[in-house]
Amino acid sequence: MALFHHHRTLSSIEEVRTAWATWPPKGVETVTAWNLPLVNTLTLLLSGTTVTWSHHALQTGDRKGAKIGLILTILLLQAQKFILGRRGYSVLGGKYGAPRRIELRKWRWAALAFCLLMLLNPVFLPYFALFNAAFSPNATTLVTPSTFTLHNIVFVFTELSSTQLALKNTVILGTATATIGTMLALVIAYVTTRRVIAGHRVLGFLATAPVAVPGIVLGVGLFLSYTRPPFVLYGTLWILLIAFLTINLPSAYQQLQAAFATIHPELEDASRILGATRLRSLLQITAPLLRTGVIATWCFIFIGVMRELSAAIVLFTSQTKVISVLIYDLNESGDLAAISVLGIAMLVITFAVVLAVNRIPIFGGNAGTRLRN
Repeated sequence: MALFHHHRTLSSIEEVRTAWATWPPKGVETVTAWNLPLVNTLTLLLSGTTVTWSHHALQTGDRKGAKIGLILTILLLQAQKFILGRRGYSVLGGKYGAPRRIELRKWRWAALAFCLLMLLNPVFLPYFALFNAAFSPNATTLVTPSTFTLHNIVFVFTELSSTQLALKNTVILGTATATIGTMLALVIAYVTTRRVIAGHRVLGFLATAPVAVPGIVLGVGLFLSYTRPPFVLYGTLWILLIAFLTINLPSAYQQLQAAFATIHPELEDASRILGATRLRSLLQITAPLLRTGVIATWCFIFIGVMRELSAAIVLFTSQTKVISVLIYDLNESGDLAAISVLGIAMLVITFAVVLAVNRIPIFGGNAGTRLRN
């Protein structure tokens, strides 16, 4: 919040540090929950404030406060795991269940307008700004028919030497990371959800552990690990592939674990009772039902690789530059028009790849038809 204050008010760091030295800062009012201390305490504890408390205590040298915040965080996480772990989330099973439809009637147009309004700031306006800057001679002015130009696009794709290589590297890394990451997360999610082997909890923990490591820290670690024999991968796409896999594995695993949780094991059990092996049950029963989750995970990883910068900025070389690093370089030179063109290129590539993946027969609509037949 202090950094947000610094950015919005253009105040110096020292002024912001002085203003936020005490809580609440001047000009910021606190809101209490019905003025009840117990409710306030529960609200704070259940909203992740213990993590912020620990972080602030570490910054101020308060070891005791940091320990208390960490202990409370662990206890709350265990309580959440205990409470949510007892619930069942299976929605696909051997029993019929129909979703409940809520009729909005005359309020449906108001609901649609509200949704469009909510999408205005985070989606429509940024995209409009990108297209305006890409086709305008001045990125800060509104484009008109008389000022419309393709000079920025010509410059990026013909005169900027790094564009072609960055696009090629990004697509290769995105496709490879999404494919390998989805397969790896699929196996781990199946093992942990169906509890196939002993120690499945450890496997799930290892799959989610990288989320605690910042991307730039991971990049430094990989740089130190793979710049010396016998594994000298620096300067190749392999080291970026390892970094992107590590960064995207936790989210991919969580998505596929949630997808497995919606499919009741009784479907596989029924197949095995009829004589099918575990592998055949997985391929013919579970896999078709996981189709949507697998596609979503693959696309999510691909999109994540397209915009990943924290690790790439440490590991790239002149021959392994990706689009995000190229945009960062252009931002240093203040070329907003070229950045907008590359941003549009990223959008086009992303939409094209996602559409192509959904059109593949094994994943697309034909698979559902074959399953029903």
